[in-house]
Amino acid sequence: MRKNFYKKPVKFKNQNYEKLHKHYHDVLNALYGDPHFPPTSSSIGSSDAGSIKWNRPGEICSFPCLYAEQVSSKSVIAGRMSSNWIVSALSVLATVGELYHKVIPEYRQQEWDPENNNYAGIFHFRFWRFGQWVDVVVDDLLPTCDNELLFTQSSVQNEFWIPLVEKAYAKLHGSYEALADGHLADALVDFTGGVSETLDLKANDYNEQEDKHSILFEKLLEEFKDHSVMCSVITISSPSQMGKRNEMGLSQGHAYAITFVKKVKMGETSLRKLFRGRESFPMVRLRDPRGDGRMSGTESRSSNVEQNGYAYSTSQLTRLCSKNREWSRIKDTERERLGLTLDHDGEFWMPLEDFVSNFNELIICRLFNTNVFAISRTWYEMVVKGEWSVGAKGTSQDRSGGGPTFINTYLRNPQYMFDIKKKEEEIVIQMLQDSSVGPPGTVGLQRHLIGFIVIKVEENRKYRLHKQWHYLPTVIAVDHIRRRELYYRGYLCRGRYIIIPSTYKAEETGGHMVRMFSDSDINLRVVKRDEPRRNIFACIGHNALWVTVINIKSGENLKRNTGGCNPYCVITCEGKKAKTPVVRNTENPLWNSSFVFYRSSPSKPLTIKVYSHQTLLRDTFLGQVGIPAPLNHEPTLLRINLTLDDCTEGSLELYVLTDDNFLTV
Repeated sequence: MRKNFYKKPVKFKNQNYEKLHKHYHDVLNALYGDPHFPPTSSSIGSSDAGSIKWNRPGEICSFPCLYAEQVSSKSVIAGRMSSNWIVSALSVLATVGELYHKVIPEYRQQEWDPENNNYAGIFHFRFWRFGQWVDVVVDDLLPTCDNELLFTQSSVQNEFWIPLVEKAYAKLHGSYEALADGHLADALVDFTGGVSETLDLKANDYNEQEDKHSILFEKLLEEFKDHSVMCSVITISSPSQMGKRNEMGLSQGHAYAITFVKKVKMGETSLRKLFRGRESFPMVRLRDPRGDGRMSGTESRSSNVEQNGYAYSTSQLTRLCSKNREWSRIKDTERERLGLTLDHDGEFWMPLEDFVSNFNELIICRLFNTNVFAISRTWYEMVVKGEWSVGAKGTSQDRSGGGPTFINTYLRNPQYMFDIKKKEEEIVIQMLQDSSVGPPGTVGLQRHLIGFIVIKVEENRKYRLHKQWHYLPTVIAVDHIRRRELYYRGYLCRGRYIIIPSTYKAEETGGHMVRMFSDSDINLRVVKRDEPRRNIFACIGHNALWVTVINIKSGENLKRNTGGCNPYCVITCEGKKAKTPVVRNTENPLWNSSFVFYRSSPSKPLTIKVYSHQTLLRDTFLGQVGIPAPLNHEPTLLRINLTLDDCTEGSLELYVLTDDNFLTV
C-alpha cells in the first residue's frame, strides 16, 4: 500500500483555518484570539509568567511580515526562554525552502498584505505527527517582556514566521515549557515527515577506528545523493556550555547543517607534498548556525591561536577548518581548483577526520516517497498502528509482554507480518511510540524504553507466533532506548517475517506505529488470530487437531542423469502445498525453509517431493519421501532418504515438530 505524502492534513482541535479566518475577517471584523492556546500562563507552562505581556507583531514593530528577506539559518536566533533543540531545528528548516513551505502552507496568502487588508491575526502551520500531517491554527499574540520576544525569533525585527511556527509547535505539545527538553531528530521528523537516525560518533568509535571513516563517508555520500537532511552537533553536558566555541572555533550545542560531501583528489600537484603524498581526502562542507562563523562573547580568536597553534582567523574558519596546519597554507585559488567552493555565508569545509573528532552526533533525516525533491527512486510506504495493552491472559487485550528478556511473555506483544518476495530487498523500518497521550511532561522525556525485533518465520504462517524455536532466527534486533523513534535500514532475503515492537518492561501501555519503506509492496499487516477458526458445522470441514512444523534444512547427493541440478522441494499435507526456493547448480542444496500445517487427519502422512528446476523443459523429478509426523512436542532432527522407482536417490535433513497444542508454535 503506497501512502500519499500530500494526504489531506488533520485539523488540530478541529479548528478550520479558512472558516475561522473568514468569520473573523469578514463577519466580526476583529482579530482572532485562540481559545485553545490563550495568552495566559497556562500556555507558557509552570514557569513564572508574571511579567510576560502578549503582543501582536504590529505592537512590536512597524510593517510586520512573515518573510522579510531570503530565509536562511542565520536569521534564526534564540530568545531568553528558547529551547536549543527548537532553535537548531528551525535553523535547519530554514535552509531547505521546499520543507519550510510544507510547514508553512499557502505562505503567500498568509503574508501581511497592506493592499488587500487580509490580516485577521490568525495563521496556520503543519507538522507530521504519528503518521499524519496535522494543521495547527494559532493567533499571533506572542509572549514578550519589555516589548522583546522571549522565545525563538528572527534577526530581522519585522520577520515573524519563526516565532509563529514555534508557537504552533508549542500548542501542539501543550505549552512552551513542554518544549524545554527534546531531540533535534524528533523535530526534523515533525517538520518533514521523514525518518530520522541519530549516530553517536563517539560511542561507535568513528574517531578511533580509521576503517570506520570510509564506512561513514560512503554513508554520507549516499544520504547526500538521496537529498537527506543531515546535521551534526557537539553535544553539551550543561546549559552553560551552550553556544561556547571549542578550540576549533565550533559552536557547542548548535546544529551544523551538512551542505555537501565530496572526496578531494590532490592529483599531481604541489599539494601532495604538503600532505605527505596522500592522493585524496574525504571532505564535508558544513554551515555555521550563526551564519558567519565568528567567535562569541569575550572569546578571543588570537588567544586560541597562541594556545593551540592551529586555530583560524574568521575568514579562514569560513573556508577550511582542520587541526592539520597544512590546510591553512592552501590559497583560495587552490581551494577552488580542488572544488572546495562555498555557496552561502557561514559555510566551511572540514576533512572527515576532523569532523568525527569534533562532533558527537550525526543526525540524518531521510525523505521517502515524496514530491519535495526530484528523486528517481520510488518507495512503497506501509503503516500500521497498534497498542501495548494489558488484559486477561490469552485474550486480544493481553498485548504488553515486555522485551526479549521476558522470555515467557515477550511474544504476547503486538505482531505484524510482511513478505519479501525478491531474492533480496532493501527495507527501512521506523517505529514510533505515541507520546501525545498520558501524563503531562516534556517532549524529550519519552514514556517508555522501546525496541523491536524481526523474526524470520515459516513461509506459510498465518497466525501469531507463540514460541520461537531455533529454526526461526531473529534477523533484526534494535535495542530498547528511551526515544520517541527507532530506525533500521538494511537488506532481507526472500521469506516471511514478523516484526514485534515492545516496551522494555511488561504491562506498560501506550500506542505505537510501525512504518516501513521498500522497493515493492511487502504487504505489512496485523497478525490478530492465535490459531485457525473452528468450524461449527461438520459439513463445512473438519477442525484441525494437530499442528506440524517442518524445517527443511538441506539435501545431499540430489543427482540428475544429465545437466546441472537446481533442486527445490514441494511439501503436501492434506491437499495443501508449500514450496522451498530453488537452489541453483548444486547437488547439495541448503534451504533452511520452514512451513506450518494444521492437520485434521493426523493419520495421513506428509509428502515431500524433490524436483530440479528447468528453464525451458518440464522440471525433473528427483525423488520423494513420506513423513508420518506423529506427536513429539519438540523439534526432532531426521535424516531421510529419497526414493525414485524403488531406488534410493539422495537424502534430506530436516526438523519435524508435531503438537496437539496450537500455542506451542
